[in-house]
Amino acid sequence: KDLTTGEMALEGGALVLADQGICAIDEFDKMDENDRTAIHEVMEQQTVSVAKAGIVATLNARSAVLAAANPLYGRYNRKRSLSENVNLPNSLLSRFDLMFLILDVADADKDMALARHVTYVHQNEGLVAKKSQTQPQTISEVTDDDETNSLRGDEIDEDDNIEAEINKKTLSPMIVREYISRARKFKPVVPPTVQPYIVEAYVGLRMQQHSGGNYRNRNKHGGDQTAMTARQLLSILRLSQALARLRFSDFVAREDVDEAIRLTHMSKASLTDDDYHEAGTNGANNVTGEAGRKRRKTEDITSRIFHILKEYATVSRSQRLEMKLCEAMVLRKGFTRQQMDTCIEEYQALDVLQLNSAGTHIAFL
Repeated sequence: KDLTTGEMALEGGALVLADQGICAIDEFDKMDENDRTAIHEVMEQQTVSVAKAGIVATLNARSAVLAAANPLYGRYNRKRSLSENVNLPNSLLSRFDLMFLILDVADADKDMALARHVTYVHQNEGLVAKKSQTQPQTISEVTDDDETNSLRGDEIDEDDNIEAEINKKTLSPMIVREYISRARKFKPVVPPTVQPYIVEAYVGLRMQQHSGGNYRNRNKHGGDQTAMTARQLLSILRLSQALARLRFSDFVAREDVDEAIRLTHMSKASLTDDDYHEAGTNGANNVTGEAGRKRRKTEDITSRIFHILKEYATVSRSQRLEMKLCEAMVLRKGFTRQQMDTCIEEYQALDVLQLNSAGTHIAFL
């Protein structure tokens, strides 16, 4: 209601103001029920419909949503599904392209690095800005100072070296904004040569899901956030187009599709795979325990890659697989080519697999 005229007026909210941009939402699990109902329409149709006080309007809300939610009672229960932990319906969670579970796992090295970073920021808060304001330098002066510092290397402070290395590795916000603004001008499309590849990949993922592994894993955690549905196909297409924009390209390539599928698998692995969060658990300072964990982790990776190849052979009903298809399938799951080569070498030594002399096909013995 307008205070001056007393008439009803329409005012846009956060999602409407973030049209063609990004809307960051914190405490997503504590959202009001009315806002939760409205965000369904935003994430599905990219619009907000209003019908109040004689005002009927449809506002554009073409924005990307970046949300963060906390689990109930402050701790995440791995025995429950994601919707039960964050108290959000599956109909809303399924509209997100990627969902990552970030757990606070105790790790001595990571905790030490985080504590040092926080204390360093609080110790040097505002000092860099004050130096830049009180001592403005031109390009020639900076060059002279660099030459002087090179001659007097012993007198350079260690903190200045660390700060200089950090400044070399980071990009300025102006460059990042310019890069994003140029990338958003591109509207990539899926060429006819890549369309069959996407269809084949989606059908293969659906068949692998119903072959047994992912279905049992999904029932184990009591949720269906990892189901491969048509919405997941749209998510893969959106991620592929976003990756093509990063390359300033007007067409989606196969590499973009593989990377999009890999991101989708890594998102699902963070929700269902217990090994995803095992790093940095008990015995971080124990050399024997750490070596044992690394060995078990390597063995698990080798076994998981073998199961991927075995399931693909079972679904395709063929004991002879093409190396390119196997590599694409393994890379989509988040593994590397080196890990795949290690798996093939180990199982080839056990007379389970056989790689032909040309290195183009794999056969199960």
